[in-house]
Amino acid sequence: MAVGISGYGVFIPRLRIKREEYVKAWGSFAAAGVAEKSVMGFDEDVLTSAAKVSKRALESVPLSPDKVSRFALASTSPPYTEKLLSGTVLVTVGVPNATYSSDHTTSTRAGTEAIIAGFEHVMANPKGIALVAAADAPRASMWGSVEHQLGAGAAAYVLSSENLVAELEGHASNVTEHFGERFKPRDDPLLHDLNVKKFAEGALISNTTKAASSLMKKLNRKPEEYQHVVIQQPDAKVPSSVGGKLGFTEPQLAAGLVSKNLGDLGAASVPVGLAAVLDIAKVGDKVLVVSYGSGAGADALSFKVVGDRKAVPRVQAEMDRKEYIEYVKYLKLKGAIV
Repeated sequence: MAVGISGYGVFIPRLRIKREEYVKAWGSFAAAGVAEKSVMGFDEDVLTSAAKVSKRALESVPLSPDKVSRFALASTSPPYTEKLLSGTVLVTVGVPNATYSSDHTTSTRAGTEAIIAGFEHVMANPKGIALVAAADAPRASMWGSVEHQLGAGAAAYVLSSENLVAELEGHASNVTEHFGERFKPRDDPLLHDLNVKKFAEGALISNTTKAASSLMKKLNRKPEEYQHVVIQQPDAKVPSSVGGKLGFTEPQLAAGLVSKNLGDLGAASVPVGLAAVLDIAKVGDKVLVVSYGSGAGADALSFKVVGDRKAVPRVQAEMDRKEYIEYVKYLKLKGAIV
């Protein structure tokens, strides 16, 4: 039985801050290759974003919320440390209360974790329909360089065995123990990073390349057979480093490289990048996505585009809908000053 993506939706907050604002304030900007990034407004958070993209994903099929039998929510920046978050979104969207829901947090790999969990449900239940939302706005100390790269965004997917846009060909993972890179201690809402770049990059490259290589070997697939590749984007340079190790070219990475204009979307990084690819992909195109979460682990998923139905609004339209803010307003939005 073929399973895959039947619909998808995306949301990008309207507010943006340019790298020049950081340079004026700090004299530098530490997010490699990022020109500007998206910013949540006062009335936006990951739950409102997840609800919005979930509705858009269902409308893109179109599908009534009462048909959903599995719901999963992914985020590294939930507003609560203990509370069922998926339930809040599920009720807002109108998904049945009897639907099994789950929260996926603590890692930027959470977006693909939730997607794989959704696919497992559909494969076990041929008539099942999964709705998966990844929404994130990672936070760090305003006085540390890791904060420079952090953006905000969300994407959602309807997964089923019918009316497919993209068919799942397979997935693979690689997980290791690698403490010392990006992490968030308990009772602290802010990210920490030891800023040992070579140490962190080594873990990222090792896990992502092993997951992707394992999947391509399983599928008997060569890098040049993929038209599009989406790789976790803590900045706009990391995907090139990983892609180069795997034998992928810049044109293969181009369509999904959303971090240049949005920054690091955390658990929503790969889901939003995949949506950008689906917006422009042609029937027959093959797409590889590779996520990463520090600590450390990676997921790789391979898709074949089988339909030409696109989401509304598209990722580019959401990226073009923007309003620039100055750094002082950014500090107020982040609660650093009043």
